[in-house]
Amino acid sequence: MVLMLPARGIDLASTLGPLTALTGDPTVRLAPGRFERATVTPEGPGGLCAVWEPGGAQVRVEAHGDGARWLLERAPGLLGHDDDVDGFAPAVPPLRDLWRRHRGDRIGRTATLWHDLAWFVVQQRIHRADAAAQWRRLVGALGAPAPGLPDLRTPPGPDVVARLDPDRLHAFGIERRRAVHLVGAARVAHRLQHLVDGDLRTALPALRSVRGIGPWTASCLATHTWGDADTVVVGDDGIPSLVAWLLAGERRADDARMLDLLEPYRPHRYRVVRLAFLAGRRPPRRHPRGPATTSAVADRAPRRGPGPGRPRGHGDTGDDAERRSTRKASEDVLPGRPPFRPGTLRSRERPDQTS
Repeated sequence: MVLMLPARGIDLASTLGPLTALTGDPTVRLAPGRFERATVTPEGPGGLCAVWEPGGAQVRVEAHGDGARWLLERAPGLLGHDDDVDGFAPAVPPLRDLWRRHRGDRIGRTATLWHDLAWFVVQQRIHRADAAAQWRRLVGALGAPAPGLPDLRTPPGPDVVARLDPDRLHAFGIERRRAVHLVGAARVAHRLQHLVDGDLRTALPALRSVRGIGPWTASCLATHTWGDADTVVVGDDGIPSLVAWLLAGERRADDARMLDLLEPYRPHRYRVVRLAFLAGRRPPRRHPRGPATTSAVADRAPRRGPGPGRPRGHGDTGDDAERRSTRKASEDVLPGRPPFRPGTLRSRERPDQTS
């Protein structure tokens, strides 16, 4: 099944880039002028391939497998066609200049709730490199060859994961806490998927009722699965400082400070966060004065993750102190009930918070 869509004005590589956040992800492939993704849909496994000429006026979208029709119906959202940038016109640098350079960046909407939920649960509270390795093992062992997409695999469907003993996931490096939440999410995925085509405000209470979906995971799903342009990912060690450095030149910030800085940009706050990532500007790290010691030299070595202080890793927390410190932030982040770009930096959350 094939669909032709307009591409002019959309930077497809930038728009689709967040889907490739885990190195070596066997479900997705992005190359110049070509994007492929294997996934599971309510109608079965499916593979989607989008091909375009850089600067061209059209993109050719082809889908395969039982989920082909479902994927083609939602392809415009995935490619950023549903993202409305009207009204976003930052007037001062550096945000103004970043938007001029990245005007084609759009916030895509995957609509693949189970795929995204499994992807984020695996990433909770660990380094991104470790999450990538665990995701590869999980998909390699329990997934299936993607229809129409050589060398890609679909993630294991919720029916497969729901039957597992959580202890079996230890073989892939997933400790029991995340394993329990992954299996639990699989068991309720069938009653959550229909929410994706509805209003985010309606979906949030149902999402947050699932054990293991806390503020970080819920906000990541809001930006990734629903493509919400105003959601801000909270509970992440790196994003607040990244935003504060871009907007105010401040090296360190918490969720509350980040939300204060982003307030003038409603309803485009997540768009500003994406621009902060695209800027590639990290707050400078403070180093001790005096002769460099071995540890000081090691401190200056580049880290694998993008955060100002720690490599990437994510999760949801239930600590009362953390909830108190971020309560105001959580209340302002998502419409409706308080609570991921998608996999961002390092979360302060444990995956057992549900409220």
